[in-house]
Amino acid sequence: MGENIDMIGQGFRCLVKALAPYVARELQRQYADNWWKEGVLDVLWDDQKKDLPESGEWSELVDSLDIQRCLILMDANWNTVFKRKLTIDHRNWIKELIGIRNKWAHAGSQDFDEDYTWRALDTMARLAEHIDDESTEEIRALARQVRYGTAEASTTAAVQQPPIAAMQPDYDNGLPPWRYVIMPHPDVAQGRYKNAEFAADLAQVVHGEGAIEYKEPVEFFARTYITEGLSGLLVQVLKRVSGKGGEPVIQLKTAFGGGKTHSMLALYHLLRGTVSAESLMGVRSVLDKAGLSSVVKTNVAVLVGTALDPTKTRRPPKYSGISINTLWGEMAAQLAEQAGDMSLYEYVKEADKKGVSPGSQALRQLFDACGPCLVLIDELVAYAKKLYGVSDKLPAGTFDNLITFIQELSEAVRASKNSVVVVSIPESNIEIGEGGGRIALEAIEHVFGRVEAVWKPITASEGFEIVRRRLFLKPQDEAGLDKVCRAFSEMYNANPSDFPPECKEITYLERMKACYPIHPEVFDRLYGDWATLEHFQRTRGVLRLMAAVIHDLWMKNDNGLMIMPGSIALDNPSVRDELTKYLGDGWDAVVDKEIDGPNSEPYKIDKENPRFSKYMAARRVARTIMLGSAPSSREQHNRGIEISRIHLGVMQPDEQIAVFNDALAHLQRKLSYLYSDSYDLRFWYDTRPTLKKTAEDRAGQIPTSRAEEEIERRIKAIRERGDFAAVHACPSSSLDVPDEQEARLVVLPISCPYRRNDGQAVDYAMNIIDNRGNAPRIYKNMLAFVAADSDARVALIEDVKHYLAWRSILDDAEMLNLDMGQKREVENSVKRGDSAVNVRLQEAYCWLLIPVQEGTDPITLEIERISGYDESYVARASKKMIQKEALITKWSGIRLRMELDNWFWKGQQHVQIRKVWEAMCTYCYMPRLKNANVLLNAITEGVASDDRYFAYAEGYTDDGRYMGLRYKKPLMYVDINGYLVRPEAAEAQIEAEKAKEEASVSQPPVYEPPQDGGSNVNEGHTSGGVASGNTAIVEPPPRKKKIRRFYGTVALDPMRLGSHAGKIAEEIVQHLNVIPGAKVRIKLDIDVEVDDGIPDNVIRTVSENCNALKFESSSFEE
Repeated sequence: MGENIDMIGQGFRCLVKALAPYVARELQRQYADNWWKEGVLDVLWDDQKKDLPESGEWSELVDSLDIQRCLILMDANWNTVFKRKLTIDHRNWIKELIGIRNKWAHAGSQDFDEDYTWRALDTMARLAEHIDDESTEEIRALARQVRYGTAEASTTAAVQQPPIAAMQPDYDNGLPPWRYVIMPHPDVAQGRYKNAEFAADLAQVVHGEGAIEYKEPVEFFARTYITEGLSGLLVQVLKRVSGKGGEPVIQLKTAFGGGKTHSMLALYHLLRGTVSAESLMGVRSVLDKAGLSSVVKTNVAVLVGTALDPTKTRRPPKYSGISINTLWGEMAAQLAEQAGDMSLYEYVKEADKKGVSPGSQALRQLFDACGPCLVLIDELVAYAKKLYGVSDKLPAGTFDNLITFIQELSEAVRASKNSVVVVSIPESNIEIGEGGGRIALEAIEHVFGRVEAVWKPITASEGFEIVRRRLFLKPQDEAGLDKVCRAFSEMYNANPSDFPPECKEITYLERMKACYPIHPEVFDRLYGDWATLEHFQRTRGVLRLMAAVIHDLWMKNDNGLMIMPGSIALDNPSVRDELTKYLGDGWDAVVDKEIDGPNSEPYKIDKENPRFSKYMAARRVARTIMLGSAPSSREQHNRGIEISRIHLGVMQPDEQIAVFNDALAHLQRKLSYLYSDSYDLRFWYDTRPTLKKTAEDRAGQIPTSRAEEEIERRIKAIRERGDFAAVHACPSSSLDVPDEQEARLVVLPISCPYRRNDGQAVDYAMNIIDNRGNAPRIYKNMLAFVAADSDARVALIEDVKHYLAWRSILDDAEMLNLDMGQKREVENSVKRGDSAVNVRLQEAYCWLLIPVQEGTDPITLEIERISGYDESYVARASKKMIQKEALITKWSGIRLRMELDNWFWKGQQHVQIRKVWEAMCTYCYMPRLKNANVLLNAITEGVASDDRYFAYAEGYTDDGRYMGLRYKKPLMYVDINGYLVRPEAAEAQIEAEKAKEEASVSQPPVYEPPQDGGSNVNEGHTSGGVASGNTAIVEPPPRKKKIRRFYGTVALDPMRLGSHAGKIAEEIVQHLNVIPGAKVRIKLDIDVEVDDGIPDNVIRTVSENCNALKFESSSFEE
């Protein structure tokens, strides 16, 4: 037998325990002692009464009634017995259960599906509800077992773990998506909810109707978050009915959808006592606060103004002779019925019949006789509006009678022992209405205002817990939840300037954990912005919206870490309609075109840009702006949502904030209904189009050639050179690039982009390498190129067209009759477009083309990507080439020695420096030095080194002797016309010169004294300064003065300035500079006269170079 068949069987066994004695009692009341024969045996067919006893004890007869006979007897005796006891709904349920019993009895081996099984058990519970509370709860437990997998509340159900492969998806950052941490309630995940189910209806619940989470106490409390206000309300009422204090009259007053009816349902389920308090989640803590161990069973009367018709008289089928007309009659009848004594209705019978209030004394006696009792009055203002202004007397009485009853009711409850009245009072204009509604409200508030305790409504901080409890099961991965929330918190703290300041606080981390899987920003926007709309329902509205959102994301296998504003898919009609219905006309078109959906601009932007499509960046940004700005009005001073909150609504750990900023920039340019303030700090949607449409149209009319001209203008305006001697922007031909001995960067025109397997940029660069105009290029190794990416070029040209379009609108501002606000918008768009073009320009030029050559093979181009955002393409090209040693700014002696060995010293003892430099400038297989100074500095280092690299000579004679030979000695000046000499040759010459010098050394000269016997001849020994013998006294020589300063002036040949200055440095300055403590100062005086005048371009060049070389003073004179 199948599992569901067995569940239905268990349900029937629970039901028959309630029905069999009930049917027997009611038949006995009708037929007295002959009830078994007239009510059972005479009604059933022969096959139905087979094996039934002819007579017996009451208990034996009851036990012989199975579920089939009970149901058939109730149906067959309906008109004579049960019609007066039950409603027509009960007969429909009886007939339905007869059919279910027959299918169950003949089911065979085929099991029932879960929907059919749940419906069968639900119908059983509905039928049993007014007959036996215990059996009803047993059947409901079975229904919950079928529906949620647990006999307790659905939120306590053990989560069905997916397969291991499904539980461990391939996510790079190690953070589990929300769907693997917490599961939606089955009704939400499967889309079984209805919007009406989130609208609690007290009248439906009283009649056993409505959604299961409202009508069943266990399920109701399982999905109810007991807020501070609700807890206080329950405690007050429990104390009152227990005789331990508490307020007698409590007024519930909140905004539309603020939870008034839900609070009354909590009181209804708790105080009726049909289910033990231990089975109700969260109730134990409430009892503890009230100082009670259990709930006092209370008689509850429910008066719902919208469900009562003051023009009709109600005659309860269970009780003949009773006609209910008024609100007080309805209240008394319900209390008397629950107390099991309909005679208590007599307290108000005459007043009910005449439509006048019975007086506080009669009401107090009723309450004490029925006590403890609770009276729930919902939609009282709605009921009063029905009576207001009606001239004809209705069965329910007059408006004044109703106000009098309210006053007497409050006085009677206050004087009673253990009774309490809870009444809901509307606060929003939607519920109050005009005319009678407002007058009724004022009158009711005036009456209740003296004695009521105003209940505290839910706070925004409690709203998320309500939503989470209603829509989700318990988390199945607490560690994953904590890990995700901490990753978000770390992201906020690592980028404090990109997010609102409160995000870095520890309290925000706790909020994320409490709200999970919904991000707190969703609730902040709904409760902070959307709740200001008059029609928006703070609880119901949020529940309906989030149920639709969660179901949509669940079905789409959303892998987001949390449900964020950017996750709310407005292309889903159920989600979109939940938001747009609170807004004015025109929003549906804005959503479809500019926010979400396959035909929207954000969708197209994502689709066209791979960076965006990976994250759905444009759509997520658009959704976030919509949620944060749509409720704002045009009259607000600070309208819209801040950019930091846009980041908060879209960013998840390990995502790039620059991607979303770029997506926002695209949206600003593309969308016609997206506005921003003058500083681009706040953004909002409106139903009025912006000037973007005009700009879009104008951009479409601008030719590509005009955009290319603007791009080349910007490139030529860039003065940065990096480590290159010069940068040549967009040459129109090879003639525009000089053929000189310095490293130069050539920026190829935007019309020659680079694409793999496309030779346009390569061909253009190779033409410049090979030629300069009509002549062949000599110094080919002095060039490098940057080119734009072909795909990025397309985006750049589009950005430029939009910039030019906005600039044209600004130029035509007067003709277009723009107001101040529109003019500011245009000015901001021009600034924004200018900045975007500059950034896009730097991004577009991301290909570096470097000439290379292997030996004598043809020259080719090595292609390198130089992407980046924080540096210009010139700086990136310079850095990349230096990194690859494709451009050398500093060289060493050993590297030069290696090149000399490879290319220049084969069979040679020396090579001229100029020849080396020209070869390096010419051949692409040789090192590419920035300029000649790099080579000369390497020579200076190598000559001064103690290693045997090379020597330097100014020249050589015909006999092979090197002039000005320097080897392993400091070298003050290197002439490019000098020579690099092999160490062996230098050492040989130095040794030869040394040997020759040693051979020429003679003996020192012998001293000869003067012939005249002068006193300077030392002929004997002296002692103590006294002459001995014939020795003359010698006077000590005078002390020599120290020479402390040298200065010199020399005229230099301007045609041989470098050589002459180097000679002076080597022969003069070097000897003085090596003296310890020497302070050498050299100044160069330049005096130039040009009879025909100095050209302007020379003046500009010389002035710039003087500044660069830090001249102390310089000037031009006439």
